[in-house]
Amino acid sequence: MSKIGILVASANNNLKLGQRLAQLAEELGVETELINLVDLDLPLYSTVEEERNGLPASAQELANKVLALKAFIVVAPEYNGVMPPVLNNAMAWTSRSTKDWRDAFNEKVVGLATHSGGGGQKGLQAMRIQFQHLGANILAREILTSYDKPLNEDTAKNMIQQLDKLSRV
Repeated sequence: MSKIGILVASANNNLKLGQRLAQLAEELGVETELINLVDLDLPLYSTVEEERNGLPASAQELANKVLALKAFIVVAPEYNGVMPPVLNNAMAWTSRSTKDWRDAFNEKVVGLATHSGGGGQKGLQAMRIQFQHLGANILAREILTSYDKPLNEDTAKNMIQQLDKLSRV
């Protein structure tokens, strides 16, 4: 049985969205692992930080988890038209924690999701660009919720089923 990672870059509405996606996956018989990047408390990445203090243990643990999974849903809010700093920082540390900077996400299947009070589409586009650059295969359909637009659970279930199917190939 494959497992889908749910990477969440929020402690608020996007965390709730990630938790709901995990519940829907469970209802479909798909195992998930929810990883809240906020909880990792990673230092801000810079080459100076890495030279002074080395690789944080939490960054290596994250990289090991990501390497072991074949599919993900990345759930993050839009911040000023891009993805949030906690996600970008986690990706920077992950790329430094593997043999090759693309190892963690190369050829993995990724679905994107956001809850946003300010649109969300630009944040999804930024995530798409980032994860494609890391070698991931991004699903065409995305999940975008807001205060006025609740989660379409049929769309969410479809994404989960696609990720489950593609992670078995």
